Amino acid sequence: MSKNYSNGNIYTLAQNRTHNYSLEHLKAEISGTGTSIIDNPALLKRANKKVITNALTLALVDVAKSNGEFDLVKKYWNTYHCQNELTGYDQRVHGKYCKNRWCATCAGIRKADLLNTYYPLLIKWKEPHLLTLTIKSVKAEQLADKISEMISKFNTLKDRCNKRHSRGKGMKLIGIKSLECNFNASKKWYNPHYHIIVPNRPMALYIKQEWKKEWNKNGNYQVSERGQDIREITNVEKGLVEVIKYGAKMLSDADPTHKRKRKRGDLDGLSIYANALHTIYKAMSHHRLYGSFGFKLSNKEKTTTNVKLVNDFQTWKYQHKYMDWVNTSTGKRLTEYDIDSKLEQLLNTCIDTELV
Repeated sequence: MSKNYSNGNIYTLAQNRTHNYSLEHLKAEISGTGTSIIDNPALLKRANKKVITNALTLALVDVAKSNGEFDLVKKYWNTYHCQNELTGYDQRVHGKYCKNRWCATCAGIRKADLLNTYYPLLIKWKEPHLLTLTIKSVKAEQLADKISEMISKFNTLKDRCNKRHSRGKGMKLIGIKSLECNFNASKKWYNPHYHIIVPNRPMALYIKQEWKKEWNKNGNYQVSERGQDIREITNVEKGLVEVIKYGAKMLSDADPTHKRKRKRGDLDGLSIYANALHTIYKAMSHHRLYGSFGFKLSNKEKTTTNVKLVNDFQTWKYQHKYMDWVNTSTGKRLTEYDIDSKLEQLLNTCIDTELV
C-alpha cells in the first residue's frame, strides 16, 4: 500500500469562493438553511468527511495526472477546495459545494435531499421491494462500456414493458433506481449493479425476468439468476438509504473473501483504492446515477434554494494543519475536531494508487 501526495503548489483555479461581496464590501451571499454552530454533531461529521475526502482527492489527483487526464485533475482539485470557506450568520454556517460524486460532504447532502424528495412517495406504497440487478464482474478496461450497456439495456426493457402496458398486456413499470459499482481488491474485478425500489414483488420479478432476457438473448448468456436479488422493504427510510448511499464505496476490504458484519466505525482491514475509484468515477461520468421512472415529481415536491445577501457575518477558513475551520477574526476553531487514531493510520498508510 502506498499514499502519494502531489508535488508543487496546490491547484487553485477550481477553488470555490463562498463570498460574493456587494459594492459596499459588507455583504456575503448565502443560500440554504445552513448548519447550526451551537453544539451540533453534524459539524464534527462534516470535519471528518472533509479529512477523508481531502486524503482521497490528493491520491485521485496523482492517478489522474499519471494518466494525463487533466480535466479530472481539475475536478478533483475542485473537491479538495470544497467547503474551504464558510460564512457564519445568525448562529449557522453556510458554504458552497463542489457537487462531485467523490466528495463525502456533497454525497451526504445529496442523500438527504433524495430522502426528503422520495420518502413521501414511497411511504404510500403498500409492499415496496428492493431489487438488485447485476451482470458478470469485469476488468477495468471493460467497465465504461459495460456501464453504458447496462443503462441502454435497462432503458430498452423499460420501454418494451411500457409498450406492452399501453396495449393492455402488462404492468407499467414504476420505481426509483441507482447505479453503483464495487471493486474486488483480491481479484481486481469491478461489479456494476442497479439497486431499484418498486411498489411490489410482482413488479420486481417482472423486471428481473426482463433483465435476464435482455442480456441472454441470442444465446449470449451474460446474466445468471444467482447475481440478482429481491427482498421486501420493511423500513422505507433504510431501503432508500440502500439505494442512494453511494456510487462507489470509498473504503474497501483489502481481503473481500473475509465475510463479516462490520460495526460502525470498524476500519480494520479497510483500504482506499484510489486507482480503482478513479476508474469507476471515470466510467460513470456523464451518466445520471439516481433517478425515477414511471412517475414525475409534482412541483410541490421539487425544492428550490433561496439565495440572499447578509451583513454582520463571520468568515471561517479551513486550515489543514488543524483539520478544522478557523475564524478569520478571532482565530477560534469551529468544531474542535480530533481525528480518530485508526482513521489517521488508514489515511496515512492504506491509500493505494497502484494500477488495477
